[in-house]
Amino acid sequence: MTRKTAGNPGIASGILLGIVLAAAWAAGPAAAQERLVDSDMPLLTLDDCVRLALQDSPTLLISEERRHIASKDVSAAYGAFLPDLTLGHNWQKSNRTDYDVEQYQQVQGFLPVYDTPSLAGNVVGYSPAFGQLSTGEFADQTITTRYKDVNGRANLNLFSGFSKFSTLSSAKNSLKAAEASVGYTREQVAENVIASYYNLLRYARLREVAIETRDQAAKELERTETYFRLGSAAKSDVLQQKVRLENTRLDFVVADNNVKKAFADLAYAMNRPMAAAFRIDTTELQTDYAVEDVQTLYSEALEARKDLMAGEYNVEAAQKNVTTASSNLLPRVDLFASFNRYNNESPYIFGSQQSGSTTFGYSVSWNIFDRMQTISGRSKAKANARIAEYELEQARLNVQVEIRQLHNALVEARERANVSRETIVQSEEELRLAQERFRVGAGTTLDIIVAQTNLASSRAQEVQAMCDFLIARSQLDRAVGRLDRWSREES
Repeated sequence: MTRKTAGNPGIASGILLGIVLAAAWAAGPAAAQERLVDSDMPLLTLDDCVRLALQDSPTLLISEERRHIASKDVSAAYGAFLPDLTLGHNWQKSNRTDYDVEQYQQVQGFLPVYDTPSLAGNVVGYSPAFGQLSTGEFADQTITTRYKDVNGRANLNLFSGFSKFSTLSSAKNSLKAAEASVGYTREQVAENVIASYYNLLRYARLREVAIETRDQAAKELERTETYFRLGSAAKSDVLQQKVRLENTRLDFVVADNNVKKAFADLAYAMNRPMAAAFRIDTTELQTDYAVEDVQTLYSEALEARKDLMAGEYNVEAAQKNVTTASSNLLPRVDLFASFNRYNNESPYIFGSQQSGSTTFGYSVSWNIFDRMQTISGRSKAKANARIAEYELEQARLNVQVEIRQLHNALVEARERANVSRETIVQSEEELRLAQERFRVGAGTTLDIIVAQTNLASSRAQEVQAMCDFLIARSQLDRAVGRLDRWSREES
């Protein structure tokens, strides 16, 4: 597939991003993934990752090839309005051998005339004779002949039941549907990358929470050991804090592995599964938790979604196919013209050895019975048109359900985020009070551990709610048709 590059900033940025990733490869993926915020790594924004994914997506390339096929169908439909032209040239040489042919000789002079020719009676006179006489001998005889001709023919269909016009209209609508499908495929690729990007941000932030929790547990262990040395804490308190610290270290290992898996998922979504690590833009993990009215979203989707546009074009193409299938019910009118020039050197030809002919005219035909083929084809075309309409209606219903589900997911994520923020404040206060009670001997280490666990869980829930909201919003943008900017960018 030929790609346009002149005057396209997306291609230039894609080349630069490719160079950046190639440079990052030398750092080694294993070591680089340990810290996604390493300043030595290249920084790729969300837009950068989407553009890289769109450059080499096999799914998108398949869709573009289908668009190319549809464009050729339009060219073929235009070609039906042009005449068929045929030129030909024939040349042949043949050798014919006749076996045991009677031989003759040329005779010039006077031959006797008999009074009774049939009985060869008495000679009554002589008459002049010129011609051939048999010699009484037989021999094989070979004759060589040559033939050549130049011919041409043109045929133009003037009328075939409006099939040419309906075929052209159907092909154009199919091309529009293919173009819309390419745009929707680009939006799907972008949606997949956006979700993977936010998931990587999710697990990177959860790892930070795990680090903060681990450091907090280490400090608490140090404080408990100090109280133990001063006689204000029991040995069991120190052991409980040590277990707590080990658990937080395990949580960090799990969080770190999740980051690596999320990075691999993002690299795969970008069609670069073996890419070296790179930094991501952490400022993307922000949102105002705004949720729009579901009916407004659905109305916008009916106007903007490209897969619905493709369905509408497919309906129009199917309806035009009905006219094409009905074309044989009407007569067919054709114009034709031809010429022929030949040279025949055969000794057996009658007339001139060289001749030529020119023919032109028209023909009208009407197939009044074709064993029910046209009627059956027309009925199937109508059924296909109805199927296309039903599929479009079903797609619209699916869009409505999808938007409602994603809208509900947004509302739920927003509420979970609100609860998490309140819970974080409460957990921080509970931890402070538990530490104070333990300091004065009115609390236990278990109270502190429970408060630490609740605080870590609240922070993790806030991150989860925020990322769930961002991913659901990106899915909703695709469902509504707001990722249109990705569908309009040239590869």
